[in-house]
Amino acid sequence: MADVLRVDGLSVRYAGQHHAAVQDVTFTVGAAGSVALVGESGSGKSTTAMAVARLLGTSVSVHADVLEFEGIDLTSLGSRRLALLRGRRMGFVFQDPVGSWNPARRISAQLLDGLRAARAAGDLRELLVEQFESVGIRRARKRLDDYPHQFSGGMLQRAMIAGALALRPALLIADEPTSALDATVQAELLALLDRLRHEAGAALIIVSHDLAVVRRVADQVLVLYGSRVVERGSAVSTFDDPQHPYTRGLVAAVPSRHHPRKQPIPVMRPGPAAPTGCPFRHRCPAADDICTTVPPLRPVAGRDVACHHAERIAEEAR
Repeated sequence: MADVLRVDGLSVRYAGQHHAAVQDVTFTVGAAGSVALVGESGSGKSTTAMAVARLLGTSVSVHADVLEFEGIDLTSLGSRRLALLRGRRMGFVFQDPVGSWNPARRISAQLLDGLRAARAAGDLRELLVEQFESVGIRRARKRLDDYPHQFSGGMLQRAMIAGALALRPALLIADEPTSALDATVQAELLALLDRLRHEAGAALIIVSHDLAVVRRVADQVLVLYGSRVVERGSAVSTFDDPQHPYTRGLVAAVPSRHHPRKQPIPVMRPGPAAPTGCPFRHRCPAADDICTTVPPLRPVAGRDVACHHAERIAEEAR
């Protein structure tokens, strides 16, 4: 499976901020592959996804040893070529299905603007009708000319998915795509998104704090905390046998049929990421003096883990 996207040593710093928003993130994703960026608010997951697409603006410093999409070095492209590449080869689904649309313009006008900006050819309106039908919007030809307020939140997200996949992009970036929707609609849309992007052969980056969402669609997972990757591996191994104490807390906090009222991140002290050393050390029950140094991301139990005590914590948990 050829790599669609290669990211090596990605770091991001916002203007005026002392600490980096993202530090040394590395991953690859191939055609029809999927990677999830997981973590709580402020961990750097959305910033990572937006930096990959070069959507953070000129005031934000983005550095990477490698940032390559379909063999193209994204760091070397000017703004016009980047915009055209994004329009043609990348699709985006954002978290707010209502706020993502202009309420004063018809759905069709907004989607056609995007297709024309990407210099798409052919009968674009007919293409959108077909896309609406593919995402399960009934009476597609008529609904295409409705205004956003005439759609439910779930239907607006279906329309966004239709637009994102209209040109069969090589990469789809979904930033908390179902967070504003109820559980039933979430499940339907995740299944739809996963099916359609497989049909298109698109690689997927999905950003989420919801492990149940991630488990349904991701092949590999990057768990971020305090701007750094603390665990990286397959979705199955990461969720079935987490190695970093933060990942363990995330997994333990997922409600289940037997434990429906678990609290977020149990047995961990709340607080911000540590500015030096291990970013998780102020919340970690296993932290000691060595945690004042940054732990390297190293192989542990079949994945990469940034924890000085990963083996001891795993042994104690058995």
